[in-house]
Amino acid sequence: MLSVFRSFVSSFLTILLGVQRSSKKGFTLVELLVVIAIIGVMVGLLLPAVQAAREAARRMSCGNNMKQIGLGLHNYESTYKKLPLNRSWGNIWPDPAPVGPGVRSISWMVGTLPFIEQQAVYDIIDFNFESTNDPRNGPDFNAPPQFSNAAVARTVIPSFRCPSDGLSDPQMNGRANRTGDKIIAVNNYKGVAGSNWAWGNFIVNTAPFAGTRWGLQSNGLDRGNGMLMRANGFDYQSEFRYATDGLSNTAMVGEAVPAFCTHTWWYWFNGSTATMGVPLNVRAQCTNTGQRNQDLIACRGDWPNNYSFMSMHSGGAQFTMGDASVKFITDSIDLRVYRALGSMMDGQPVNLD
Repeated sequence: MLSVFRSFVSSFLTILLGVQRSSKKGFTLVELLVVIAIIGVMVGLLLPAVQAAREAARRMSCGNNMKQIGLGLHNYESTYKKLPLNRSWGNIWPDPAPVGPGVRSISWMVGTLPFIEQQAVYDIIDFNFESTNDPRNGPDFNAPPQFSNAAVARTVIPSFRCPSDGLSDPQMNGRANRTGDKIIAVNNYKGVAGSNWAWGNFIVNTAPFAGTRWGLQSNGLDRGNGMLMRANGFDYQSEFRYATDGLSNTAMVGEAVPAFCTHTWWYWFNGSTATMGVPLNVRAQCTNTGQRNQDLIACRGDWPNNYSFMSMHSGGAQFTMGDASVKFITDSIDLRVYRALGSMMDGQPVNLD
């Protein structure tokens, strides 16, 4: 082995430095240091390329997940002529939710499960109950029986996770609207609720981006002009025919980072939608130390300003359009164009090609 290394170093020095070694055994300290320095430089040059290639592969995998979700939504719409329900019934907000008739919720991501090869998970759900009030849960939400709504809410769905997100664990505590000790499965994709928005620093309450099927509305949570709004207590399912701007011009699903927003867990109707009224990959609004990720984590509960789309990709985020195509939107996109993509009925079609 030593002779092979000696031969390599000798050839390396001859080729790169023009040094012709004598036949004597051994190397000088200077020769070894030169070789080590050159190898270090080569590794330093190659490492960014390797990292870029790995991120490109992760981004492609992320896009494939979004394509699968888009096709699942199309298959759902083809079957039921509507997009999946995303709403609540009854007094859903206490934790645990009270046990009673009609106290339950469903997210659009739950409805999509059978169409993305997750029928077995879907079949466990008892739709008469919410994740916290299912009698089958047992005494410990974090250690429920397999066949319970709590177990489903804790199930990590690979198609709902982007491999580029190294900050967010597959299951996280501190999720919105539930006590902080509950450990729940999270998601990197959310439905587009629209572009109208009534809270925080990015209020959108005027035409054309606050126009909805119910008139001019700023409540982008429950009267959004996108394809998949929250709809708290509101019996509504969107349809593709409502997208008068054109399916290819309307965003349907976008990326999210659970570590940056507590309203991010796929089983929950209030954890699976986001607005395009707030700019893409917006910086934290409650603090600004200059450290983007740390600031966003510190402001993860600031929902009026972070109920939005974010990603861990450099320079932008991916979106599934209404026609199930996947497009990368850059952070530098004009805010009016971005909001036009979020609303399906603002009369301002855009072209990202």
